[in-house]
Amino acid sequence: MGENEKKDLPASQIDRQNILNNPYAVREIEKAAKIQSIPFEGKGVMIKEQVASFFEVTSRTIENYIEQYGDELRNNGYEVLRGKRLKDLKLTLKAAFGSETDFATKTTVLGIFDFRAFLNLAMLLTESKRARLLRQEDVKSL
Repeated sequence: MGENEKKDLPASQIDRQNILNNPYAVREIEKAAKIQSIPFEGKGVMIKEQVASFFEVTSRTIENYIEQYGDELRNNGYEVLRGKRLKDLKLTLKAAFGSETDFATKTTVLGIFDFRAFLNLAMLLTESKRARLLRQEDVKSL
């Protein structure tokens, strides 16, 4: 077993950040993961429900991780939209998904994950088999 395979990403913020700070690794993992994201401001983003669905956990589980690791996730691309930026995202969602986005019409704040924040969350989630598989791929990619 190589040194990278021994890393415990859920326990080590330094190991997580080393991977997240490597643009080549993040790009390669993004290609391999084939996540369907929403194009927004020149990058792909995901909302909490998409992230929860991908990891096969509840939205509440994602909220718990945001509460516990909020600073780390924000430093890696998680953000909460309000005002004009939220309105712009809603327009993008409506154009892409039509009436399926009715949930967002009354929303006044909405958290979004770019791929780095999504990957950061994958390194933290212990309840998700898909997160574990992504971490394994992630570690082997380095």
